[in-house]
Amino acid sequence: MNDERQETLRKSAARSHAPGRGADNRNACATDAVRYFQPAIKHAEVRPADCGGTALRAVRIECSESRMDEETVLACLLHDVGLAVVRPDHGWWGAQLVEPYVSEKVSWAIRYHQALRYYADESVGYEYPQMYVKMFGEDYRPPEYIAAAHEHARNHRWYMHARNITLFDDYSFDKAASWSLEPFTDIVGRHFRQPKEGLGNDASATAHMWRTLIDPSKPL
Repeated sequence: MNDERQETLRKSAARSHAPGRGADNRNACATDAVRYFQPAIKHAEVRPADCGGTALRAVRIECSESRMDEETVLACLLHDVGLAVVRPDHGWWGAQLVEPYVSEKVSWAIRYHQALRYYADESVGYEYPQMYVKMFGEDYRPPEYIAAAHEHARNHRWYMHARNITLFDDYSFDKAASWSLEPFTDIVGRHFRQPKEGLGNDASATAHMWRTLIDPSKPL
């Protein structure tokens, strides 16, 4: 290994063990539930407005019209955290990432919102996004596994929990508007099971994924 590569790894290792990071810092985050989601938002190619804007619209509707429960609001907040891991199939990845800590309904909604995005539902006012026409072309047809997931979700009792995510996704709000995680503190606290060890330090099946998101600069 050449000297330059060794020096790069040395600096990276030093950053990963710097004060304010590591287990002690993550355990401190347990006192503030909302901060659990900062790693997924900060370290991914996820625009905060994509998740926050979706959830803010859901909160407004929940408060003003009582149409949406808190678990659906949480799903709206977390629906794109899978992008912190990988872009393809981010609905499945995101559901897996949070599955140990949320209800089955929340992870289900996150998983199936990905497939529902590609299918209009006039009965609830969801139109196929024009941004998808630009991205994929007018004649695009989703692959078979997406079609199968849509069919399954369409006939499921939790259909609207996932559909609401698509109704309030990033093509439906002003991305320039300011937003904050503060309105979600109580909702997160009630519906996200916080591991006492801190995310990445517990024995869940996705702890390694959270460790990577929290400290992506580790050399190995």
